Amino acid sequence: MVASVPEERDMANINCLPIDAETISSTVDLAWGMQLSTSTRKDIDKRTGELIGHLNLLLGQCRGEDESRGALRLFRMVERHVAMSNRPTKRTHAHDAYSYMRDSAVFVSTLLSVYQKANGAEE
Repeated sequence: MVASVPEERDMANINCLPIDAETISSTVDLAWGMQLSTSTRKDIDKRTGELIGHLNLLLGQCRGEDESRGALRLFRMVERHVAMSNRPTKRTHAHDAYSYMRDSAVFVSTLLSVYQKANGAEE
């Protein structure tokens, strides 16, 4: 069996997948509801992973939708934020991991708003 590279039209279909705004908003709300004093590092890391997944999905969907200077600046900020070299590691202090999670939630919320506006959805 030979693996094949997806055709360009298949990739276009991937970028047109619907976004589950309710699930994404729920994840953001859960992250914002977490408190450092009552959250375990495992919970923080789990929620951060979910948020990073949402960021990558939204970034893929929003690219090309809005090419304004502000949108492009936001996309670059998000790309820097999700870069592996900027993510918390096991050696990162819990406070810094928590702050990264909260920043991720802000970016997700902002990109979701951009996506919804570009697609005529109500926020």
